[in-house]
Amino acid sequence: MELICSLTSPYARRVRVLAHELGIQDRLRIKVVKPRESSGYLWTINPVGKVPTPRLNDGTGIFDSLIICDYLIATYSAEWGLEQQTDVWQYRTRLSLLNQVSDAGSQARKLLAQDPPQAHAADFQLSKVHRSLTHLETTWTSLETELSLTSIGLACTFDWLLDRFPEISWPDLYPRIGRWSDEFKTRESMQKTQIHS
Repeated sequence: MELICSLTSPYARRVRVLAHELGIQDRLRIKVVKPRESSGYLWTINPVGKVPTPRLNDGTGIFDSLIICDYLIATYSAEWGLEQQTDVWQYRTRLSLLNQVSDAGSQARKLLAQDPPQAHAADFQLSKVHRSLTHLETTWTSLETELSLTSIGLACTFDWLLDRFPEISWPDLYPRIGRWSDEFKTRESMQKTQIHS
């Protein structure tokens, strides 16, 4: 299976970390692309042109990081993470929330990169990130003991925020997540998929 991705993407990293946790990382052939410059290849597999996109052995693709993760679990280790889903709707809601955190952070980055920077609009997007992290910090009671798609998603997203917004003291603002993240980042799956800007 070929995984078409950008190595700095928190969505792609989520898939790559999961592959390590499932012990199937050697089954993924990583193809790094720049989505806007890959129309001749990526867009024939994923018409929206987003990454990550796995190209399966039959040439078809799967879209959206959460669906890709569901596919990997269903295909290679159907029982993985089930014990963490004591409340499946809260579990799925956290997964969706983490996608929206990454979306808002990405929008803020784009707005700040404009000339002139759109600071007010970027602050609005970052306010979504802050509210979401506050929610996770104060309501996720099993965070420290959980290994699941949600904990992988938080680890990848938080690490991405640290890298992309170094001017914000994320661990000071969210000390519980910060302490947990420092520990979670020692996992081999996180070490092998570190972000390189």
